[in-house]
Amino acid sequence: MKVSRILIPVFLIALAGCIKETYDFNKLSKEAHLSPTWVVPAIRGDVSLDDLVRQGDTVIFGEDNFVRIIFRKDSVIDLKMTDYYDLTDMISFSETYQLGRMNISSFGGDINYTLDRISQRLSPSLRAQFIALDGTNSVFPSIPVTLLQESAYSLFSNFEYATLDEGYIDISVRNNLTAPIENISVALFNTSGHVPLGDPATISFISPGETGMASIDLANSTIMNSLTASVTISSPGTTTPVFIDLNGSNIEISVSARDLWVRSGRIVVPPQNISALGDDGTDTVEFDPGDGIELAFISINSGNISYTISSKTELSSDVSISLPATLKDDNPVSQHVFVNPNVVVQGNFPVNNSVFDLSTISSQPYNMMPVDHIITVSSNGQIVDFSSDDEVQIDLRFLDPDFDYVRGYFGQETETFGPDTIDPDIGDIISKITGGLYLSGPALRLNYSNSFSIPVQVELQAEGYKASETTDLSLDPFNIIFPEAPDERDIKGTFIIDKSNSKLPELISMPPYMAVFRGTAKMNPDGNTGNRDNYIFGDSRIIGSLEMDIPLELRMKNLQFADTVDNFLRVHDAPDNNVIDPDDFEFLNINLRAENGFPAGVSVSLILYDSEAGINRSIITAGDILKPAPVDNNGRVTSPVVSTTIIEIKREFWDSVDQSDNIIFTFTVNTTGDGMKDVKIYSDYRIAFTAGLVIKPDLKFNPD
Repeated sequence: MKVSRILIPVFLIALAGCIKETYDFNKLSKEAHLSPTWVVPAIRGDVSLDDLVRQGDTVIFGEDNFVRIIFRKDSVIDLKMTDYYDLTDMISFSETYQLGRMNISSFGGDINYTLDRISQRLSPSLRAQFIALDGTNSVFPSIPVTLLQESAYSLFSNFEYATLDEGYIDISVRNNLTAPIENISVALFNTSGHVPLGDPATISFISPGETGMASIDLANSTIMNSLTASVTISSPGTTTPVFIDLNGSNIEISVSARDLWVRSGRIVVPPQNISALGDDGTDTVEFDPGDGIELAFISINSGNISYTISSKTELSSDVSISLPATLKDDNPVSQHVFVNPNVVVQGNFPVNNSVFDLSTISSQPYNMMPVDHIITVSSNGQIVDFSSDDEVQIDLRFLDPDFDYVRGYFGQETETFGPDTIDPDIGDIISKITGGLYLSGPALRLNYSNSFSIPVQVELQAEGYKASETTDLSLDPFNIIFPEAPDERDIKGTFIIDKSNSKLPELISMPPYMAVFRGTAKMNPDGNTGNRDNYIFGDSRIIGSLEMDIPLELRMKNLQFADTVDNFLRVHDAPDNNVIDPDDFEFLNINLRAENGFPAGVSVSLILYDSEAGINRSIITAGDILKPAPVDNNGRVTSPVVSTTIIEIKREFWDSVDQSDNIIFTFTVNTTGDGMKDVKIYSDYRIAFTAGLVIKPDLKFNPD
């Protein structure tokens, strides 16, 4: 406030003051000179902290009137299940099954050679002998080793050609002659190209009316649907008469194929399961929830397993899929799909309200479950092109699962949160504060809600900033509580950070312009115990808010607040019509009396500062304007203390006003005990004070 603005009311008040000087008017010259001393009662007051500060969301008065300051920051932590895990596309099942070799039905045929036909391959004389003996009982002549005329079997209907992985043709030779035969050899050829099949079948001796057997190995052979037999025989004849009948006796040669496993060809494929699945038809579906994550059990509210079945064969496929460890109403989930040749079939089968047990495979009791599937193929009675390299591909995907819960080990995933800033917007004030301030009992509360049933370790970092100075919270990582799943799905908790576990008092006592919070939340800080007893739910999340609670229990030692303002006392800065010359004052004293109920003392200094010269021109110091009130062992004031202060403003001060462009106000605060013990601030603390002015002007005027 300008001096010119305060002197007018001061002068008016002075009329009611006490003039302590007497004057001899006979001594007056043309220029009068008057120098009285006035005592002016200026101001009095009685104010409590409650009068100055109203409680609200930030300032709280307790039942005992103890004062706390509260700052809150919501949603400092907001971590959802999807921030840690992607469980929407876990199934990794894509298998291609080669059909492998196919079994085809047996085939067979008969040819026979009558004695007449056999004799036609003998020498003319021997044939003439058999013709002469026809219809008689005679000694049967011996027959030398004779190659009979080649003869073809009837066409086989279940294939055109087939390359065999393995198979056999059994040769059956029935001797319907009246003499034994020996040195029997039967060679089979594909009629087309006369390509031999395997080695000839040989039988050493067959008595009359008996049958001899031999087999031809067809492994790695290509067989046509038309075969020709080349037969060689001989006979020792008889020594006793037998009935000789050229047309009524014969040799019958039968072929019967068995165990035919075809590698390729044009064949009729009867219905059969492909061999790639093994004897039990069991495969495994793998789940891929991410590195280091082991899932043991999944409960699904809703979802679908999609399938894509691709046929790359001329055969029809009948695919049956069953998940024995995926139960719905206690029954395995299954699906049956018919696939035509060379097409792709897609579809879904629902797994709503189902459970997946991923722990049934002993070799790996996590992230895996069995799938039973049977692929039955056939050509539906038609001859088709076939290759053992033909394929059927099955792909499975997990679509849009809505999880009830998932149990397992969810790794040591780490997610960051922040930075978040608490800025009380008092940086301009704090920049003017120096000295010792210590708030002994601040507490930072992390209030959280956690629906991850997993041990979680939080590392909370905080830095306070004041110009170039930084103070760290120095808080060790800590664990938050988690619900006891599956019955308990959410839990609320509070972690308190205070002087017992951090440097929070040092951080708050800087005091900082602002505090910046950031951190991490790490799952399973102790690693994998092998129990796989973590639980997460479809809506799992960690939500945390911070509440800074600063109880006003503190100590201050030489805490200074300094502020620099423009010099409002300079005469040349005042309006021309309201100029008061400092030479008009000999001195001005301010008398203060205060009854202080606060446990803090205050001293004030006013400095006239010349910024051009960089020097202090004049200093007015008022020590102990307020003396600190005494406190008990709990830091509460026991009684107010009275202090009396005279602030003298002498002429030398006024002489320096025009040489100074700034005024520096400095307030120094010390709490009771010279700032060495903690004191508490209550809202009912009061200050009662009176202030008076003692003014001695030097008034000059011309009576004319």
